Amino acid sequence: MREPTLREKRVHPRYSDDEFALLATAADLSRMSVGGYVAETSLAAARSDDPSAAVADYRSMVKALMAANRQLAKIGGNLNQLAWHLNKDGAWPAPDIVARLLDRVEASIGDVDVAVSQVASGR
Repeated sequence: MREPTLREKRVHPRYSDDEFALLATAADLSRMSVGGYVAETSLAAARSDDPSAAVADYRSMVKALMAANRQLAKIGGNLNQLAWHLNKDGAWPAPDIVARLLDRVEASIGDVDVAVSQVASGR
C-alpha cells in the first residue's frame, strides 16, 4: 500500500542480471513492481517473530550445497589419483567396482545439480 507522503529512508540494493531477473519474475507473478516486491518481502521478513528464519532455510541449503561441493571435489581428486595409478600399472582390477563408484559419483553430482537449481529458483 502506498504511503500518502514520500518515505525518507532509502536503501539501494544491487543485483546481478540473473538475480534481478528472478526478482522481476517474482514481482510480476505477484502483480507488483520490482521495488514494491523487494520492499514488501524484506518488510515481511523483518516483521516476523524471527527475522532470521526468513532466510535461514536458504542459507542452510547453500551451506549444505557448498559442503557437498567440497566433498565431491575431494572425491574427484581421489578419482584422478586412482586413474593415474591404474593407467600407470595398466591393470584395472574389478572394473565393476570402479563402474559402480563412478555411477555413484555421477548420481551425487546430479543430486547436487538438482538442489542448486531448486535453491536458485526459490523452490
